[in-house]
Amino acid sequence: MGFKGLERSVVILCVNGFKEMSRAAELLYVGLSRARCLLVVVGDSELLREAGGNQLELALGRAQQWSPAL
Repeated sequence: MGFKGLERSVVILCVNGFKEMSRAAELLYVGLSRARCLLVVVGDSELLREAGGNQLELALGRAQQWSPAL
């Protein structure tokens, strides 16, 4: 929440759970809306869907998924 009003060219958002699920959608919005050029989201997709709801699921559905080469 301390990043409200700020932007960066690249944001890497690592989600490893939420202290309060009631505020999860607001926290995700702040984290997801700060990148100007590249946004990387790392975390459990089920948790992200639960926290962000349908709107986040639609947005992530348009995103490019990356899998590291092994």
